[in-house]
Amino acid sequence: MVIGLIFYNLRGSPEWRDFRWQRFWTTLTGAQPGLLLLALVGVYSTYLIRAYRWRYFMHPIKRASLWTLFEGQVLGFGSIFLIGRLGEFVRPGYIAKKENVSMSAMLAVLVLERVYDSIALVLIFAASLYFEPLAPATARGVWVLREGGHIMFAVAGALLLGLVFFRLEAERVTAWLLRRVHFLPSHALSGFKHFLHSFVEGLGLIRDWVGLLGSVASTLLLWFVNASIFWLVFQSLRGGLEHLRWVGAGLTMFCAAQGLIVQFPGIGGGYQVGAILALTEIFNIPAEPATGAGILVWIMISVPCLALGLVLLVRQGLTFSKLEEIGEEERAAAVREV
Repeated sequence: MVIGLIFYNLRGSPEWRDFRWQRFWTTLTGAQPGLLLLALVGVYSTYLIRAYRWRYFMHPIKRASLWTLFEGQVLGFGSIFLIGRLGEFVRPGYIAKKENVSMSAMLAVLVLERVYDSIALVLIFAASLYFEPLAPATARGVWVLREGGHIMFAVAGALLLGLVFFRLEAERVTAWLLRRVHFLPSHALSGFKHFLHSFVEGLGLIRDWVGLLGSVASTLLLWFVNASIFWLVFQSLRGGLEHLRWVGAGLTMFCAAQGLIVQFPGIGGGYQVGAILALTEIFNIPAEPATGAGILVWIMISVPCLALGLVLLVRQGLTFSKLEEIGEEERAAAVREV
């Protein structure tokens, strides 16, 4: 299904009309196991780093169990791979239930995590454009990407400043917002007020230098490891992929992340297409090794998470259907609170 989706999106390109299956399979079967094993270690380490980062985020609220946070990361991302965007609510919902904290506070942490990740991706994107040598044929596309990066950086910076301002001026901003929505029914107004206060609580680390520095350091480490996973997978292959530098792998990761906007439960989709387009259009990698690399990266990221997720589910007597129910319940709760 993944291969079919890729060809559906890219079949109009000339090099895809002459796709050579033998070269594609040779790319996959020739991968070096040792480098893939290092990539696997990197994949599992990202969930531990994310758990540490959530611990820093939650420090103003509660000192959470690192193991619970690790389980939440694995089960949450496993749910996203299987059920799509609804799985986004599994992580905060699972952690909220296990740690007995409010869902609105966990949603605030999730928003803060997204801000950190967006800024980290933009920094990797900018570094890739400036330090990775690119072929002249990609010059026009790189200019477009550069301008898009500038816009994204401005938006991410404005969002971060807005969050800082909201935290520092929480009482005034909260009062102003509540005055603007005074027409809401009393139960809706009470829920919105509770959400705002929980959001402020979740953003409390901005005044905590230990939490702030810890969360920033863990974010930088997380995305260094994420880009390194791409690089290790590329290094394990042939077809020109082994010549890509780390910053080139980072640029490919950025394009793959943009592909997450189009996410299909069970198969992913946009993530692989984003990676393959980056390899073929920016780095001029032939279609066959680029396709193999895109699929292999997705397998390396999704399958280990699903495998460990199944182990954790069995350990706790849960199912992915139950996790889907948690996601639906918490999404409904979030809607009611907002």
